Amino acid sequence: MQTGTPTRSLLGRRPWWVVFPLVVIGSVAFVLLVTRPLGGEPQPSFFVIGSAMPGVQIGQVAPGTAEAPPSPELTLTDLTGAPVELRDFAGHPLWLIFWKIACEPCEEEAADVAAADAAHAADGLVILAVDVWDSPAAVQDDLEGQDLGYPIAIDTSDAFMGAFGIWGAPTHYFIASDGIIRDRYFGPMTRELMERSLQTIL
Repeated sequence: MQTGTPTRSLLGRRPWWVVFPLVVIGSVAFVLLVTRPLGGEPQPSFFVIGSAMPGVQIGQVAPGTAEAPPSPELTLTDLTGAPVELRDFAGHPLWLIFWKIACEPCEEEAADVAAADAAHAADGLVILAVDVWDSPAAVQDDLEGQDLGYPIAIDTSDAFMGAFGIWGAPTHYFIASDGIIRDRYFGPMTRELMERSLQTIL
């Protein structure tokens, strides 16, 4: 038989000034949950391909461009295995899109990317779509029968993915003709957002 004064449980009665804020916070969270809109405007979202990593920022020289320090490891290949370098596009506004196959957000924005490409061809815009994490053969199979109108490159070494801090697809970098990053966007873009970012480099 237990004797003496019982010890108050850790889950026992709490003072009102501790309980009241918790009740208020819980009530607000519940209201926000049940009243949040369904659907709405497209929001940035990732097809996650790795852990978040530091990358280049707006206002910096883009790695691999003609103005950047030499980076021998930053080489891409096209679907035939031929080398592709960002410095090849020196003097042109460059829209760099990092993507991968089986990426639904990438597929959702593809038609708008093609429309923007056609609309700004006379402005000298160059779009380079860089696949990350897929083999050239897999990309070829995925794009069979499609004419995107802009070059496709493969980041076989993951060097570009690391240099630009790519951890989700699609990721967009807008690079002016001087090699400076003027804008970037994480996730799929609407046509309106594309035009807004393109105006920073055209």
